[in-house]
Amino acid sequence: KKCIQSPGGRGLSEDQFTCSICLEIFVEPVSTPCGHSFCKACLQGYWNHSKKFSCPMCKKTYSRKPEMSVNRVLAEISSQFQSLAVSGGASGSPSRGGSLTLSSDRVHNGSPVQDTGEFAQPGDVPCDACIGRKLKASKSCVNCPGSFCESHLRHHKKVKTLISHRLIEPTFHLEEKICKKHERLLEVYCRTDHTCICKACAEATHKSHDIIDVDHEFKKKMSNLGKKRSELKHLIKERAKKLEEIKQSIKVIKASSQKEIEDSWQVYAELQKMVEQSQAELVETITSRSREAERHAQELARGLENELSQLRRRSNELEAHAHTKDKVIFLQVLEPFHYHKITSTSYDETGCLVTAMMHHVGKAKLRKVQNYASEVIMDPSTAQKNLVVSEDGQQVKYDERKSSNSEGPKRFHPALFVLAREGMHSGRHYWEVDVGRKTAWTLGVARASARRKGEIKLNPEGGFWCLWLKNGEVKALAETRMPLMLASHPSKVGIFLDYEAGQLSFYDVKARHHLYTFKDKFSESVYPIFSPCLSQEGKNTSPLLITPVKHA
Repeated sequence: KKCIQSPGGRGLSEDQFTCSICLEIFVEPVSTPCGHSFCKACLQGYWNHSKKFSCPMCKKTYSRKPEMSVNRVLAEISSQFQSLAVSGGASGSPSRGGSLTLSSDRVHNGSPVQDTGEFAQPGDVPCDACIGRKLKASKSCVNCPGSFCESHLRHHKKVKTLISHRLIEPTFHLEEKICKKHERLLEVYCRTDHTCICKACAEATHKSHDIIDVDHEFKKKMSNLGKKRSELKHLIKERAKKLEEIKQSIKVIKASSQKEIEDSWQVYAELQKMVEQSQAELVETITSRSREAERHAQELARGLENELSQLRRRSNELEAHAHTKDKVIFLQVLEPFHYHKITSTSYDETGCLVTAMMHHVGKAKLRKVQNYASEVIMDPSTAQKNLVVSEDGQQVKYDERKSSNSEGPKRFHPALFVLAREGMHSGRHYWEVDVGRKTAWTLGVARASARRKGEIKLNPEGGFWCLWLKNGEVKALAETRMPLMLASHPSKVGIFLDYEAGQLSFYDVKARHHLYTFKDKFSESVYPIFSPCLSQEGKNTSPLLITPVKHA
């Protein structure tokens, strides 16, 4: 290496002005936050080829790319060094912008000589400081940490701060083999904690543990590896056998499932045939009864027409004799006239026939919706304080004595309501409620978000679709309350929900006829709702009872 004497007689070493990446005199030198200096272009190139921003010398890593500002003082000194070298007549050819090369291991034309070492091949540890194609590392530095070729190791052999660094044979993943706490090589193994540690850790936190040399533990574990491999092969064989058995089971399940599906289709086809046959018989019965009623009505009409003709003729005769004064002739001409009771009798018979037909149709419709019977259980946590729900959730009654139930967001107050435990958000559902001889009740469904506290708007707009009995009238609580014209109050009410169709229908189960249907669009879950209403002066004390569905 060359040493140039400054005019003041002070020696300037080439190493002081050499970039550790390109091994040339600094050009536009920049410094990292850790204090190391490099050519601006060299450091930029190093970072462009690296996955993280770290110092090429000490390997200190930065979360963000540090600002690179040219060190003007160092640049000026480097320039003066080159000038002194030229004026001193140092040998070498110009390089990089006409500067004199001071290192004896440089070549002409400004390009540094690649290390005499080999390029790193697959399986070789590469030099961390080389840019572009990397040379094979000669040593790894524990302190830096990093691996370097011969060219990039020369600073470790001459720079005082680097001479004390510990160099070892090249190794992969060096950073993972360095103790984070003491920055020393992991050379021993702690059997107590099952981890590799450095010797400083062994003398401190692991002092009382079972410590052994890494090489010894490695040999021991390698000797056990064969046995474990054998065990693993056995386990793999067993698992493969088990997997094959499961695959065979899946095939059997699929075949069985396919057979069940085919059988179910056959059963379904037979059921469909029976339903179609029953429907045909029902249509035939209704048609036959309709024809009979029509024939009977036509006969009645003809009889009434004849009777009306006779009545009109007799009326005219009476009108003609009404003004006669001849008593004898009047008495001889006037004949006895007898009225026939065919009209009322025939009309009653026809009415009975029509009523019977309507009853038959209503029974068929009720039987159809009863096929969608669903289990409904009341939720005590939603019941108003004066409502008592049975343990099985099938009954609710009013009790004047307030219960000790705490108020909660789900509980109605002060309205006397209780909801079912499960909401309905799709499909068809049917349930029946025995109201007995109660003088007041409310039944229907309520949407999940319907108001439960304070004043409640008991109509579809408020989230309620209900029927009630109050003051002797059954009413549908639509936007306006609609009285239903009924011959008698129902003792058991059937409720049918078709969620997708947006329909909620009510039936008189005993009379087997339809009461009312709400038509709307449901956008969220709805819950069956019940109210036994107030008990006053010993009246309306019986409970509302959810009963099992018995087909009509």
